[in-house]
Amino acid sequence: KYAMKLAQQDSSDSTSNIYKKLKKPINTKLELGGNILTAFNMLIEKIFADSSKYSSLHFLQPVNGFISQEFLPDKGHLGIDFGTKKGSPVYAAAGGLVVFADYTPDNGNTIIIEHEQNYITIYQHCASLLKKVRDIVKQGELIAFSGNSGKNTTGPHLHFEMWQNGKPVNPEKFLIK
Repeated sequence: KYAMKLAQQDSSDSTSNIYKKLKKPINTKLELGGNILTAFNMLIEKIFADSSKYSSLHFLQPVNGFISQEFLPDKGHLGIDFGTKKGSPVYAAAGGLVVFADYTPDNGNTIIIEHEQNYITIYQHCASLLKKVRDIVKQGELIAFSGNSGKNTTGPHLHFEMWQNGKPVNPEKFLIK
């Protein structure tokens, strides 16, 4: 009975009063330099804003490339190496606060980002850094260009480490490719 009444009132005319109540203006603008990943993350944040206690941190692969050296903590290799061309874009694996961005003699241009849940990510041997200490970065944001800087390098690549609670963890177990 009620369905029939509703069906009789419905209209395919988009100017009908029933549709005017459903229309809501969208006032969100993407930041300059944003990409589809940023837009998707903004959408997810809006949808799940009230359920932050249920959110889990996820990490994206920071550079396009292949893994040329795996995580081997017994041999002192506390991260993974991505073979890339010099100058390839390096992106933040997750959003966070830049706590270090400088040159070190052994590891060259290095960025360290602190994330929630006591994670940090480390990006080493970069050709150039685009962020500085105290910058807030979003997941997928361009932070550096890969390179071959520092003494502990054998060619262009990105050395990527992840630590949780002060201990190195295997990035391959966390990265979404």
